[in-house]
Amino acid sequence: MKRFLAGLITGWLVVGLAQLAGAVWAQQEAHSKVVRAQILVDNQKLTIRRWKLEPGERSPVHTHTLDHVYVVIHGSKIREYLPDGTMHDDVQETGRADFVQGTGKTHSFENDGTVPYEMVSIELKAAR
Repeated sequence: MKRFLAGLITGWLVVGLAQLAGAVWAQQEAHSKVVRAQILVDNQKLTIRRWKLEPGERSPVHTHTLDHVYVVIHGSKIREYLPDGTMHDDVQETGRADFVQGTGKTHSFENDGTVPYEMVSIELKAAR
């Protein structure tokens, strides 16, 4: 009986924490203007997106399932939000470029700086 009660209490705690994290995530999104990327190219081989965020604007929540390359056209301070409520700050300098493997990462990012941020993302689709 004690094990049952302990499991029940643990279950309720996990559900409560998950709901709290979801509420925090929704609250963070409500405080920023969400801006979608401009799709420049979308074909069978790749998708090219152009992100332009003014200070205080953020991307919608999205998941990276495919490999992609990004190039920062105009850098700024970026704050990344993860579904578990954690945040990461990063200064993305103009000219920065990187290859990122599509691992199923879900996140959104916000321009937390004082200047406009612009980035181009090239998502590589599987060969058919």
